[in-house]
Amino acid sequence: MQGPALADSHRLASHTALAALPAIALDLETTGLDVASDRVVQIGAVSMHGPRVRGEPRIDTYVDPGVAIPAESTRIHGVSDSHVAGAPRFADLVEPLLEALGGRVVIGQHIRFDLAVLRHEAARAGVPWPDPPALDVAHLCGALERGLVDLGLESLADRFGVRIERRHTALGDALAAAGIFAALIPRLREADVRTLGEAEALAARRTDLVQREVEAGWHATPGDAGRGQAVPALARIDSFLYRNRLDEVMAAPPRSIRLDGTIREAARLMTAHRIGALLVIGDDPQPAGIVTERDLLGATTDPGVDPDATAVSSVMSAPVASMRSDEMLYRALGRMDRLGVRHLCVADGSGAPVGMVSQRDLLHHRARAAAELGDAVAFANDAAALAAVHSRLTDVAAGLVAEGLTGDAAARVVSNEIRALTGRAAAIAAAELEAGGYGPVPAPWCVLVLGSGGRGESLLSADQDNALVYDGSEEDDGWFAALGSRLADLLDEAGVRRCRGGIMASNREWRGTVPAWRERVAGWLRRSAPDDLLHVDIFYDLLPVAGTLRLGRELHAAAVEAARGSPAFIASLAESVAAMSLPIGVLGRLRSQGGRVDLKMGGLLPLVGIARTLALRVGSQARSTPERIQDAGAAGRVSPADAAALVRIHRSLLTLVLRQQLEDLSAGVSPSGRVTVAGLERSEQQSLVRDLRALDDTLRVLRSSVAR
Repeated sequence: MQGPALADSHRLASHTALAALPAIALDLETTGLDVASDRVVQIGAVSMHGPRVRGEPRIDTYVDPGVAIPAESTRIHGVSDSHVAGAPRFADLVEPLLEALGGRVVIGQHIRFDLAVLRHEAARAGVPWPDPPALDVAHLCGALERGLVDLGLESLADRFGVRIERRHTALGDALAAAGIFAALIPRLREADVRTLGEAEALAARRTDLVQREVEAGWHATPGDAGRGQAVPALARIDSFLYRNRLDEVMAAPPRSIRLDGTIREAARLMTAHRIGALLVIGDDPQPAGIVTERDLLGATTDPGVDPDATAVSSVMSAPVASMRSDEMLYRALGRMDRLGVRHLCVADGSGAPVGMVSQRDLLHHRARAAAELGDAVAFANDAAALAAVHSRLTDVAAGLVAEGLTGDAAARVVSNEIRALTGRAAAIAAAELEAGGYGPVPAPWCVLVLGSGGRGESLLSADQDNALVYDGSEEDDGWFAALGSRLADLLDEAGVRRCRGGIMASNREWRGTVPAWRERVAGWLRRSAPDDLLHVDIFYDLLPVAGTLRLGRELHAAAVEAARGSPAFIASLAESVAAMSLPIGVLGRLRSQGGRVDLKMGGLLPLVGIARTLALRVGSQARSTPERIQDAGAAGRVSPADAAALVRIHRSLLTLVLRQQLEDLSAGVSPSGRVTVAGLERSEQQSLVRDLRALDDTLRVLRSSVAR
């Protein structure tokens, strides 16, 4: 007999967020405690999505073990021979059981016992049994609280306020384990454990518990039946969609027709320009609608329509789906899929059309990962849905690296999604407040993403860096304080960690009215104190992502202009960069700690800092480090050779850090900016030393020239 294996394609990545983890809580009742010889008499299982228990699949069944059930076992779980008489045998249940476990993490208390029993039962039935990934609530609790002695199900349930219904029935105990795991997720998040890999690594710290399991035979494999399947290579990703923006492929200028233009005129224009759609324009800058080939075909096949007398306004579609010209192609493709449209209008900041792009243009660049990630944030309506999107970022980043993309290109994709997540979380939070008794929003508002997210340089360890500006009065702050707090909660639950420095709109220091923000910025520029400079570093990267975006754009422009007019402040910024040291010793060797070199603190931050300082010196409103360097070069502040070197070093450092983060996430280690030296080839180490030396030399010259 051959049963279905747990599909390789459903193996869960280690970076899957616990808040969106597909899981199934499982428990067995057996004839005894010998995993190799005792048999299953009852199976209970309930599926979960993160902390939520779902109705299907759910298993609650007796199993005929084919042997008499010992009386001492019946006294514990209450299952007797009469209960299992006529029940299905394990061989009859193995296929639906494997199907239920497929693509899920198995949750339970002392779950390795249950899996060992199933492994041996499957061997007796002649069915290959690949062990699914599993999390033991006892191990997790024991790792969180090393002093916790009693890790039994009843004690853990009592500790987390979980009521056990029908104790010592398989389904009752499975539901209790599910409740404990749901209660553990926020506790794990407080301990900075948010992903499957991190939870597995935490549980593995209880080596004493694992050793007892090994000694009890819970990890033993009966022959070859329990041999696991190899995890397949990551599916290829067509990187074109992730490297290019709409303004690089759009047809410009967009072709259009007036509202009173006829169907015949529209057909002639489409034929002449070999295009499939026209924007329909009136007196406003924004298009009034769009007319496509299909619209014309439908109209001309109607015998009651005169193509020479019928205006396109009668057959056009409105409103027009549009996106900004700086959006990435994968997001445009996702938007088309979601809306079910074949054409997008490409618009500038005011909403005026500057180009058009069609699905036909992009179809040969379609990538499965783009369809999965694409516009998925727009569908998210709670933290779990946001977490599911956030979890996919690592897969996409890994695929892009496998395709040969550099760290800066992957960082743009990650940053796009962090911005989108933040914007969507802000919209959800605002809707919850209005529906939850806080009343309507009291004034126009805008949420800003700061730091690496604003620059477009976030990797896989990005935390929350955000702020909020509103065009109201100080009396409105109670509403916006609640908005900032709920925004922080949603992002944290979705897997975007709270900022350790408190740079979040939930803190009063990072939200305020328009006048309050201008006064705050003026104070930073006037004082130029060390704490002020830390704030400025991250503030000037701001990008508006939700609400009335105009408020954020105007605040950024005013702040840049104010900085440009303050030479003393620019000099203070340069001095703060000069205080940073690079991780190379006098003999040219990399300085490491614990075998790792910190390329964020000792490479990226100095480079980002000097680029920001130079950009402010010349009044550039650019946010990304390469664009800031290019603007400084255009203003004569950096030589072409130095500018090219700095951009290349920035790309190289991001690539090394991203590669290490992907390896760490795969191993269940929290990603950071620290790279393992031993993991670099000798040529890579030598190249890194050369880059850091060149960066140090370049920065030394730039530091002295900034204030001139």
